[in-house]
Amino acid sequence: MKRVNVRFEKEAGRQDIDVLFTASHVDNQVATLMNRVADPLSATWEVRDSEGSAVTLQEDSIATISIDSKRLRIVADDGVYWLKMTLQDAEKALNPSMFLRVSRYEIVNLHKVKRFDFTITGTLRVEMEDGTDTWASRRFIPVIKERLQKRDLRE
Repeated sequence: MKRVNVRFEKEAGRQDIDVLFTASHVDNQVATLMNRVADPLSATWEVRDSEGSAVTLQEDSIATISIDSKRLRIVADDGVYWLKMTLQDAEKALNPSMFLRVSRYEIVNLHKVKRFDFTITGTLRVEMEDGTDTWASRRFIPVIKERLQKRDLRE
């Protein structure tokens, strides 16, 4: 993933907001950023339900995304859905301020996490709002701690 530089320029009397993207070419990352800025609430996913029917899912309703038998298992507010995609590709497409990878096999929505429980043994339990638990891999714990500290500083 390419580094994104953000800068603000104040212009007195300006009514609208202009956003300019400068890159060598429009790739998936640039296109995703442009779409998110243009309409931040429009992030949707085309997934399959348990019967194989296509369903459109709002990104903010997703609680967790994990690998299950070479498919992605998406747990959302209203059920479980499936998607043929790699976890790495899903991570790139998700809103990075909302989602966090906690292991090689799972991504969680930070807005759906009730509590992070750092145990005495050095493991990290992630308790979700719906009452389910998941565990973070030890190698992801430093990244998770850093991300949570940055989030706490912004709040």
